[in-house]
Amino acid sequence: MAFYDRRTLDGVYSVRQSVNHIMNYRFAEERMMRMMAGWIALTPEIPVKLEMAKQVYEDALHADALGKRLPELRAQAQVSKPANENFASFVQEIEDKEEWEDTIERLVGIYRVLKPHLIAHYSAHVTAANPVYEPPTIRILARMLEEEKAHVEKGLVLLGDLLDSPEKAGAPLNGRGISKNCWPRRAE
Repeated sequence: MAFYDRRTLDGVYSVRQSVNHIMNYRFAEERMMRMMAGWIALTPEIPVKLEMAKQVYEDALHADALGKRLPELRAQAQVSKPANENFASFVQEIEDKEEWEDTIERLVGIYRVLKPHLIAHYSAHVTAANPVYEPPTIRILARMLEEEKAHVEKGLVLLGDLLDSPEKAGAPLNGRGISKNCWPRRAE
């Protein structure tokens, strides 16, 4: 008896939509890698520097894997584009934190906002991707998803270490009062 594959070639995303998403993901990974690499010299805390360096390397691998996937989907290799102007502006806002004392704001932007946002999108894409023609995309995004989750976990620990006192946690950042209730709690 011959095997009959009942799966359909219809997916949530067309190949063109998948290409656009991959370009958007690559933009985010590439910008994140570049901004964190630039912050290493501006960050006085050694554990934060070391973790950023590791994550810069992994984000570079993510951007490269996404860029190499594009020609497999009949698109130009290594192309990045923001999902929309609001996202590009948000990334620029995070990237502009270039003062020596901006470590907490940088970590909040990356580990409380940007990386969780990417995790949500990667997870949704993996769930919705067609298993017939998208296994390479699923494999790339699944690996990135696990690494980004680990990045956030480590980043929140570092952020918690920087906010180890009520004075630091409640202090306004660059003139903006940010409630200490928005910070993650350290595991005791």
